[in-house]
Amino acid sequence: MPTRVAAIIAFRGDPALLRWTLEGFSRQELPPDVQLDVHIGADGCDIPPLDDHTPASPAIRFHPHRFDRQGAAAIRNELVQHAPSDILIFGNADARPDSALVATHLRTLSSLPAGSMVLGQAPWEMPAAGATVFDAFLADTPAIFFYNQLQPHQWYDFRHAWTLNLSIRAADFLSSGGFEPLLRPVYYEDLALGFRVLGPTRKGIYFEPAAKVLHRHPTTLDQYLNREELLGLMSPVLAQTLPQVFAAIHGSATLDTLAADFRTWLKLDKPMHQWIYKRLAEWAALPASTLGQGDTRQRTLMTIYQMHIPLKRLAFRLGFLRGLELLDDSHWQKRTPAALWKKHLEL
Repeated sequence: MPTRVAAIIAFRGDPALLRWTLEGFSRQELPPDVQLDVHIGADGCDIPPLDDHTPASPAIRFHPHRFDRQGAAAIRNELVQHAPSDILIFGNADARPDSALVATHLRTLSSLPAGSMVLGQAPWEMPAAGATVFDAFLADTPAIFFYNQLQPHQWYDFRHAWTLNLSIRAADFLSSGGFEPLLRPVYYEDLALGFRVLGPTRKGIYFEPAAKVLHRHPTTLDQYLNREELLGLMSPVLAQTLPQVFAAIHGSATLDTLAADFRTWLKLDKPMHQWIYKRLAEWAALPASTLGQGDTRQRTLMTIYQMHIPLKRLAFRLGFLRGLELLDDSHWQKRTPAALWKKHLEL
C-alpha cells in the first residue's frame, strides 16, 4: 500500500493566487510509494478551473470541493473527512510549496514519535521590484510570524501550530477532535489545534526549514492593523469557546477584567498613537534599500518593530471590545475588521 498524503487548503480569496500555489503542488517530487491528494475547500465561493494543471506524476491528484460559508476551521475539518490519508499537510492558498515539500514533511514526520507535528519554513515574499521598508518589516521581524526566532531541528509548543505549512499524522489529528469550528471566520483555530494535540506545555512541534513554502501575501500598514483588530475581535470568541487555550495564550484575566483595562488604556496617549502611525506610514513607503545592510538593517527593522507595538496593541484592544458584542455564533459573519483604530485616531 502506498503512503497516502493529503494536502488540505481552505480557500476564500484570490483565484490567481490559488492557482500559483497549486502549481507548486503539481510539481512535487515524490518518493515512489507516495500518493498525494490535494484537497481544496472553497468557503462559500468558487474555485477556479484546474484543468490546465499537469501534475509531474500520476500520483498527484487535485480535488476541488465547494462548501457553504462556514469558516476556515470547519472547511479544513470537512476536507479531512473527504481525504482518507496517513499524513495531513495543512497549507494556505497563498503559500506555494517547493518541489521537495511533501517528501520532506513525510520523511521528517515519519522519524518522530506519535503525537508530533512538523512546522516548515514559510518566508514572506518580497516584491521583485519596488520593495519597501514595510515589506522588509513583514518579512524579517516577528510582526506576524516569528520564524526569525526559531532554530532548525528544535521542538516548540502549541503556539507554533501555523497551518500555512504544518504536517501531522491523520490519526493524531482525528483523535484530537480536529479544528474547533466555532472559531470562525478565522484566527486561533490553528493554535487551538496545537493545544488539543500537545496540551499547554509539551513541545511537540518540530521545526524543519527544509520543508519550505513561499508566502505571497502583499500587505499594507493599514491592512496589517486591520489584521490585528480581527485578532482582537476573535480573542473573546476564543475565551468563550476554549477558555483553557485563551488562558494559555493571554493569561488568567477574565474578559470583564481585560475589557475594563482596555477601556482605560484606550483613553491614554492618543497623541502618541497618532504620531506612531504617521511615522510608520512615512517609513513604510520608503524603499527597502533605506534600511542599509547586515546588522544595521536588522537593528533599524527591530527599532521600527519596537516603535509600532503600542499601535499594534491599540488595534487589538479595539477589536477585542467589539468582539464582546459579537460573541454569539449567530453573529460570526459580522466578525470583520472595521478599521476601528483609524477612527479612534481620527485619521
